[in-house]
Amino acid sequence: MRLLISLFVLCLTSSVSGQLIESELPIIIINTHGNPIEDEPKTEATIGIIFNGKDSINNILDATNEYSGLCGIELRGSSSLDFAKKSYGLEMWNIAGEDIDTSFLGFKKEEDFILNGPYSDKSLMNNAVVFQLARDMGQYASQTQYVELIINDEYMGLYVLMEKIKRDKNRIDISKLKDTDISGDDLTGGYIIIVDHFNENGWYSEYDKNDNDEPLYIQYVYPKIEDLQPQQATYIQGLISEWEDALASPTYINDQDKHYTEYINLRSFVDNFIINELSKNVDAYSFSSYFYKDKDSKGGRIIAGPVWDYNLSLGNASFCNSTNPDGWMYYQCPAESPFWWDRLLNSSTFTGALKCRWEELRTSILSDENLLEIIDANVSAMGEAVDRNFQRWPIMGHWIWPNPDYFAQAQSHAEVVFILKDWLLARLLWMDENIPGEAIDCSVYDNPDFEVSTGTTDFEINKLSINIYPNPSLGQISVQSSVPLMEIWIIDKLGRVVYTSDVEGTNFLELDLSAIKSDDYYVLKARTRSSVKSVHFSLF
Repeated sequence: MRLLISLFVLCLTSSVSGQLIESELPIIIINTHGNPIEDEPKTEATIGIIFNGKDSINNILDATNEYSGLCGIELRGSSSLDFAKKSYGLEMWNIAGEDIDTSFLGFKKEEDFILNGPYSDKSLMNNAVVFQLARDMGQYASQTQYVELIINDEYMGLYVLMEKIKRDKNRIDISKLKDTDISGDDLTGGYIIIVDHFNENGWYSEYDKNDNDEPLYIQYVYPKIEDLQPQQATYIQGLISEWEDALASPTYINDQDKHYTEYINLRSFVDNFIINELSKNVDAYSFSSYFYKDKDSKGGRIIAGPVWDYNLSLGNASFCNSTNPDGWMYYQCPAESPFWWDRLLNSSTFTGALKCRWEELRTSILSDENLLEIIDANVSAMGEAVDRNFQRWPIMGHWIWPNPDYFAQAQSHAEVVFILKDWLLARLLWMDENIPGEAIDCSVYDNPDFEVSTGTTDFEINKLSINIYPNPSLGQISVQSSVPLMEIWIIDKLGRVVYTSDVEGTNFLELDLSAIKSDDYYVLKARTRSSVKSVHFSLF
């Protein structure tokens, strides 16, 4: 009997490329019953998941004990659609073909999932590692689970099961925006937007892309364009426009007298920048760059994220100088990116928060030791499935777009992982030496509602006193402040900025203003870490 069973197993597994009999990973089996899987629409299929528990072996003859039911399956991706190994989108269905929320493999209930098939990423782990870092840093990012996949009796290799990005209490947890929410607080959230490949289902910014004279295009993700009410489109466009006006202003303050920090969750933007730059993601800023916002009554600030699509990161691209651990990806691959990040990097508020956060993370989540442990843990989690994957897809030693030479020539997964670690350690060292900003009063950035206030009742303004002497002056003035200053601007009576300086946390300045027109009144506007104050003076 045992021999007959063994022969049956061998016969069955020959139909799945002879490569998968049992695995320590969950096994997902999908059957479309002869129908092709297309980009759109979804193809009806049956789905079963075999998982006998942690540290247990899963055999393809076991019952589909973790989940069994119907689903819709479609191809996913952009450039990755040309790869031999495809990625798939899943939508869980009931017997009537309707969407149903389901839970399996520790994922919280939802209907939409992704089967990401790493191909050019020969480490197989870029997305899983980066998403974990984002979650550990306190940001929402998709849960991941390594699985082995069989479709229509064919073994497809090792996949990463992921959550699809969408509004949901278990994913991007923001308010559901109904078509009747067209005024008041109801109108203010929630929204998800994206900067991505396509110029459709969105709007053009009033500002050009960075290093490109084409206007930036921003797309709606939630609500979908067909569900979006005119008042809602006007609201979110107007909010982003106000924020952009503040960013573009020499003083970082817009016509509504609001500083750019009043619109955003600063920590999320700092973390997003750190993750994109640490990984040197060539798609960073320009593609798959998400942002979301809840109602004003629930925080209401724009949050950068979730992070998404990091296959072409961690040294795995042969363009935009991404193989070099040195340099800022934002400036090395800038043409399609929003101008936002350039302005942030020229703001001492942002760079101060960035420096503080980097120094904190380097002693914990982003320490060399922790990052190497995360990589090793992912290698261990994949186990022998790695060998089966590369038997199914024998690409080691071959160039797969856009592999750099060191990944194209690598002969084994172990060699890929060694190169990845070496690159990452070099990247960390460069960032240690080049992160801009001054780490001053770091605790203020722990406040999710941190902002540089321009209001006259702000506590920091009450603490702040500025003395300019002599006043009037012939052109040489001294500025004495009770609180360290970060930036100053001098504005003439027509509202024009005639002088600006990033002063990096000093309490005393001596300024030569002899080149400025005399016999006139001016305003010196000074910014601290969390406030802005104006002082009038005159030159003669």
